[in-house]
Amino acid sequence: MLGVHQRLSQLLVTHLKELDAESLVYDSGDVVIEEHENANEILLVLSGELSVEISSQRELARIKPGEIVGEMGLFGNNRYCATVRVHSGPAEIIRVNSDALLRLALFDADLALEILALSSTRCKQGNQLNMLLLDSIQALNEGNESQLQKCLTQLETQAGGFQAAAQQLASINRRLIDPSATK
Repeated sequence: MLGVHQRLSQLLVTHLKELDAESLVYDSGDVVIEEHENANEILLVLSGELSVEISSQRELARIKPGEIVGEMGLFGNNRYCATVRVHSGPAEIIRVNSDALLRLALFDADLALEILALSSTRCKQGNQLNMLLLDSIQALNEGNESQLQKCLTQLETQAGGFQAAAQQLASINRRLIDPSATK
């Protein structure tokens, strides 16, 4: 059975002509989506790796080839909730018109379900990361070194913002254990 990203990518590729799609190439560091801008497009990553960042450039996630980004802008206030830049380029990206995608989703139940499945998967991942951060703080507060290390190990495997949080929590823990320790 295909994963959510693969199935959605295949459905998008099948409907490229109907979706007013455009293929573009970006270099490392280029911004492809700007936080708070109108969400007019969805991006399908063919090569390279993208970084999803929120204000003050905290990295929340990495988007790899075969994945899409920008789908959350389809719902709610039709604005992007994060900045997306090329982490490792060059990145070949297919831009898909959001309105065309929504119109097509009205007639293609599989496409609509895959978009919802992707959104649901990303929400679940976000919830798991929030729980991991909360568990880390609780372990730190309780002085539970073993639990804290388990949480920090898991956080260190995530995108940059969570790696930084793991390092900060470890630094706080060291200072709690030895107040004379520096960062």
